[in-house]
Amino acid sequence: MVAVFVSLRWLLVAASVLLLGSNLREGEGRRSNSRFTNLMCETYNESYARFSRCKLKLLARGRAGVNIHLQLFQVPIDNVWINWSMYRRYNGYRPFMYNISSNFCKLMENVNQMSFEGLVIRAIMTRSNLNHTCPYDHDIILDNLEFTDDLLKNLPLPQADYKLQLRFATYKTWRIQVSAFFVRDEV
Repeated sequence: MVAVFVSLRWLLVAASVLLLGSNLREGEGRRSNSRFTNLMCETYNESYARFSRCKLKLLARGRAGVNIHLQLFQVPIDNVWINWSMYRRYNGYRPFMYNISSNFCKLMENVNQMSFEGLVIRAIMTRSNLNHTCPYDHDIILDNLEFTDDLLKNLPLPQADYKLQLRFATYKTWRIQVSAFFVRDEV
């Protein structure tokens, strides 16, 4: 009698899972709402570079785009290093996953799509004039870069608040820092 009761219970559970699964349309199920929440830009030396624009622009309800215009005063630049740091908010922002420094000029020559750096660079290249290798002899403009879940399809992140910090150095001197804050919510 106990075996019949247990198997009947499992039969009901399996039937309900199948019915719920068949009612979901394609693309539904696990969805998320990832978006930028804040942006901070800092220049360590105003005579080298200056941010004339560093702000989030509201594109639609719940959608924000990053707008940056960095004026470079000592061009051409052919020696760039970048430090990638990712933080997760627990009780303040704590280091999470990445803290990597790399040669930005060599990275732009061969962008690996499956690396963390490749995901970020590919996203930036879609909305900026930062789509070539060194030397850089023009202002850097990033226009309405929106944080979407397509950016995270190869890097699944748990639901949380994050900070992505990018620091740039030229000729072994740190010049600028950009911190982008974003939230990853499941809906």
